[in-house]
Amino acid sequence: MNSFPFSILLLKPSITTKKSTMKKFTSFTFLVFLFSVFESYAQTARLQVIHNSPDAAAAEVDVYINGELELDNFAFRTATPFIDVAAGVPISIDVAPASSTSAAQSLYNLTTTLANGETYIAIANGIVSETGYTNPDSFLLSIFALGREEASSATNTDVLVNHGSPDAPAVDVVETSAPAGTIVGNIAFPNFAGYLELPTADYTLDVRPAGSSTTVASYSAPLQSLELNGTAITVLASGFLDPAANSNGPAFGLWVATAAGGELIPLPASSARLQVIHNSPDAAAAEVDVYINGELELDNFAFRTATP
Repeated sequence: MNSFPFSILLLKPSITTKKSTMKKFTSFTFLVFLFSVFESYAQTARLQVIHNSPDAAAAEVDVYINGELELDNFAFRTATPFIDVAAGVPISIDVAPASSTSAAQSLYNLTTTLANGETYIAIANGIVSETGYTNPDSFLLSIFALGREEASSATNTDVLVNHGSPDAPAVDVVETSAPAGTIVGNIAFPNFAGYLELPTADYTLDVRPAGSSTTVASYSAPLQSLELNGTAITVLASGFLDPAANSNGPAFGLWVATAAGGELIPLPASSARLQVIHNSPDAAAAEVDVYINGELELDNFAFRTATP
């Protein structure tokens, strides 16, 4: 409970105070006490919860706050809207298996005290299981304490970035269409990079191992096409770079949580237009097969022919 705005001892009347004055001071002291109690319980913070744990054992979870079920069967790659929660007092957050019966079945507990009037984003990241994954038993709630529900400017989109891919190394995020260059540098699991206040436009984002010029994946970030001007969003690295080494779990991607919550929005893989022309006159290459990323794209592709 917060300290009282006035000390009761300072309001205690002296022995020579008249009885009526004593009643007045006693009543005032009691009112101050009631106001202080009310104020301590009236404190609230804003909280959004995002489920980004790719562990199959946590495909759906139950979330309890102070022993009360708040999120039932909360699914991977979904988010709540921002809600009011108690501030100024300790709260206990438990994550339990889906269809649990009480917080006693908790897989993970976090006890924390939120600040009055502050806005928080809590992301469930990592792995619950002890085997079957390259980063087992790494589950946690990653909490950002300076969240936003809207952009700082109506013409901007404010973007919070979280590295939530358990098997991905530290990465750089490089914007290549403007080009703005490296906009997030050396971010590692499960950390946040603070808000990027971006003019609302359509961007191309390359994900690269930190300090490398090699692009692991490239994504379109169509902030303007999605009409995200004036909004604040969270972009999460989600899933596995190597699903085969992680119980064939969901593949790596960049996903967006909006302040309204709901299912996360995948950022589409960036693409280019390509035409292939076969002009090798070697008889041994009269027809060839062409593979892209291991997938057969052109079968028996003949000399002096072209694709669209």
